[in-house]
Amino acid sequence: MARNGGMGGMGGMGGMGGMGGMGGMGDFLGAGAAQGNNPILTAGLQTTAEAIVFATGDGPAPVPTQLPENSTANLDRSADWVRGSLYLTDFIKDVGSSVVGEEVSLSFENQNLLSVHRPSASLLSEQSKFVRDYSDLRADRAAEITSQLGFPTEYFAMILALHPAHNRYTLELITVTQLMCSHLAMMAKYSLAIRRPDQVDTRIMPMIATPGHGSFPSAHATEAYGVATVMLGLLDAWQSYADSPDRRELVKQLASRIAVNRTVAGVHYPMDTWAGASLGQAVGGAILGRCGAPQTAKAATYTPKNTDFFGTDFEKLLAGDSVPTDYGVQFGAPVQSTVSPLFNWLWKKALKEAHTGDTNGVIA
Repeated sequence: MARNGGMGGMGGMGGMGGMGGMGGMGDFLGAGAAQGNNPILTAGLQTTAEAIVFATGDGPAPVPTQLPENSTANLDRSADWVRGSLYLTDFIKDVGSSVVGEEVSLSFENQNLLSVHRPSASLLSEQSKFVRDYSDLRADRAAEITSQLGFPTEYFAMILALHPAHNRYTLELITVTQLMCSHLAMMAKYSLAIRRPDQVDTRIMPMIATPGHGSFPSAHATEAYGVATVMLGLLDAWQSYADSPDRRELVKQLASRIAVNRTVAGVHYPMDTWAGASLGQAVGGAILGRCGAPQTAKAATYTPKNTDFFGTDFEKLLAGDSVPTDYGVQFGAPVQSTVSPLFNWLWKKALKEAHTGDTNGVIA
């Protein structure tokens, strides 16, 4: 899951978390763990303990009550990074992949999420022109691109009015979704092994460092559309915004913009976004199912075409509407997944963080 930046140079796990390390799982690795003591504090604790322990006597320690075994009742006692590890284990054990010829399929609980065909070498060359054309937008989008090198949690927080003080578990759910999406995207990238645009056309010259893994599918697109899918499900459950329809549309627009920004930066082809968006909405649906929440995501098949990416057409295709262009995407059966106690615990925590304002519980 290597990403650009983040984690103070920890590289491999990239920019996990977001929200300045304050929200939900924070930076994931080490989040919620007790901080190490400085040498003076360590010595002070030791001498104090030795000086006052006589007051407890020499008798045996009291017999404690046992914590429940293998129970979500213990999750509140766990550091954020421990829960993150448990979510990852719970989800990944049901992920499958297969390679048949030049087609890679990713599945969840033995049901297809995405089947994607490997793009040809000539298609890489053709798609490079789109990447060159997008470079005109770099000056305008530089701040977005560089601040989205890790997980762009803050951008979703802006639309949904999320704050670490109020929405710790919603932010944890966002981070978990990004982790699962990144993991599956990397599995597909490894199998398909597609060169980055600047490795095909020297005129592209990316404005950021080219990541050290394959181009197809886009992990940023996978994560953005995965988070959008889960957050749209949460918005439906919250029903706490008077302007919820506007926020829903903004979430969809944001997912598209985050994904396209990677083409603007020069590190992804438009076809990478088609594949990543298709995978992301499917993974998001699987996560909602794990949470015990309703979802409308669909399994997808993508045969790369030499087209640009348009978020509005992606949404139309997902909804079953027709579009004038053959983008190579076909959506199939609804994504199915069984409820997980771990994800259901997190979902219920996030549900309780719904914004409330007036007497109807709706923000006016």
